[in-house]
Amino acid sequence: MEEVDFSPLKSTLNNIAFQFIIWMAICIGSYAIAFTILRIIKVPDKIAHLIATAIFLIAMNYSFVNGYIPGIEGAQ
Repeated sequence: MEEVDFSPLKSTLNNIAFQFIIWMAICIGSYAIAFTILRIIKVPDKIAHLIATAIFLIAMNYSFVNGYIPGIEGAQ
């Protein structure tokens, strides 16, 4: 039986994985920064988590839709 050569796919899959890692880093970073700032200004935990989660979702949507990840075209 003949072996299938997957080497052309390797660079594409690595690129997709790298883009996903950057996208998640942007989203998690936005959550961490927002939560830290809210805790510094003495916002209660539950409200800080709620606001930071909203910022996380906004950052996720904005970075995905506008194509701020290298190599991904925006939905425009």
